[in-house]
Amino acid sequence: MEAQQLILEKAFELFKRYGIRSVSMDDIASQCGMSKKTLYQHFADKDTLMHIILVHMVSKSESQCCTIEQKSENAVHEIFLFIDMLQEMFEGINPIMLFDLHKYHQMAYKKLNDHKQQFIYSITKKNIERGIAEGLFRPDINVEIMTHLHLHTISMTFEQEILPRQKYSLVDIQMEVMLHYVYGLATPKGVKLIEKYKQQRTQRAA
Repeated sequence: MEAQQLILEKAFELFKRYGIRSVSMDDIASQCGMSKKTLYQHFADKDTLMHIILVHMVSKSESQCCTIEQKSENAVHEIFLFIDMLQEMFEGINPIMLFDLHKYHQMAYKKLNDHKQQFIYSITKKNIERGIAEGLFRPDINVEIMTHLHLHTISMTFEQEILPRQKYSLVDIQMEVMLHYVYGLATPKGVKLIEKYKQQRTQRAA
């Protein structure tokens, strides 16, 4: 494995576990089995390192979302595949990492926010329009308003003041938000598919 890729992977593991602020460049160098001097030859500082990690994360997320859209059976199935992706993405992430990202790493946070406001907005809107066309979502939905509301709700789930992490995991919160969202969109035909995919998830988890 190339040194730069090793650094990115080890740093992300540490950030996910402990948050960003509490992890030093010394910690990252030690985890990679290299000197701090070698680490600085690849990354000037932790802010630059975090930004590049976010660039990789966003690129991977966009690729996965496009694959999900292509292989999904219908709009409801697409949302359930997206739930699976979110669960994999947030599993093991300490919410402190997201707090640190917002407060101390503005360049990386802007990258994440731009991804949400542009790419995630676009695929969410397309999914609602697809569901309406398939007869799975209500035709009276204001697509623009619902898309904005859903993105805002997702953002709220990261605020610990609203949902303390000592009581609720990020994965459980995201699951509840997504189910509430898709039930609110669904026609009776769509509800039947929601129940079908929920049952399949339960069987896989058993």
